[in-house]
Amino acid sequence: MNCNPIIHLIDDDHALLEALNFLLQSEGYTVRIYSSARLFLDRIEPTESGCVLTDIHMPEMTGLDLLATLNERGVVMPAIVMSGRSDVGLEIEAKKRGAVDFFAKPFDPEILLAAICKALTRPNDVPEI
Repeated sequence: MNCNPIIHLIDDDHALLEALNFLLQSEGYTVRIYSSARLFLDRIEPTESGCVLTDIHMPEMTGLDLLATLNERGVVMPAIVMSGRSDVGLEIEAKKRGAVDFFAKPFDPEILLAAICKALTRPNDVPEI
């Protein structure tokens, strides 16, 4: 279904990065892996396309801080946030900062893939309700 969109995968958990990379590539996505939000920001271009899939709890810069920085830089890409724990407050804050979805780990891979597909096909300027 996809036309080889890029998934920007950001997490400090190496094992999770490998597992998600395998899953996403097996679905035909191009995956770029970053072990930190800072590394991602150092390499991203303002006109970059695709979808951001980021952990929320990382050293140096959290996923929430990453979303705020992307907004400040005018980078328009859908973002999905992952967390090691379910937390309604974090989910609300992530969505306020522009996340299109939020997942507590572990999550069902099929549900994540459906969320990525939805994020990639929704208009960037129309807020989800």
